[in-house]
Amino acid sequence: ICFVGDGSYMMANAELATAVMRRIPFTVVLTDNRGYGCINRLQTMGCGGEPFNNMYVDCNVEVQPEIDYVAHAASMGAYAVKASGTDALEAEIVAARERNIPTVIVIETVAKDFPGTGLQTTAGSHGFFWDVAVPQVSAREKQRARYAEYITQITRQTGMN
Repeated sequence: ICFVGDGSYMMANAELATAVMRRIPFTVVLTDNRGYGCINRLQTMGCGGEPFNNMYVDCNVEVQPEIDYVAHAASMGAYAVKASGTDALEAEIVAARERNIPTVIVIETVAKDFPGTGLQTTAGSHGFFWDVAVPQVSAREKQRARYAEYITQITRQTGMN
């Protein structure tokens, strides 16, 4: 199973056509948050910076893209479907095992918390830490606080062999 976000899929989807031509069955779970949500979180929450055009809605464009990933994957010859939730996602993953071509399962996700809506990410709620260095010197208080938090987090890391 290949797990990929919509931003990464847009940068590296050509091999899907090759897999279809070679009849190489595998499953792609494509999470659609309408941009580069992971990078946006890394920039803002992880590194203490300001967001910059990571989410389609934040870009200064005349027309917001409405990309149909199911149609795109199907046009390349893959079996493609949109999952309406996690139960449907699980069922589609099981069904994909029976196919002899690539399967792309698209599921919508949220890139950031939306207070009052019940929509929220799980970033930060599972005790994980993304070790990306934060600038040590900054004129911005938020950045200095993030660096102090970064130092605390790296002291908690444990090695795994």
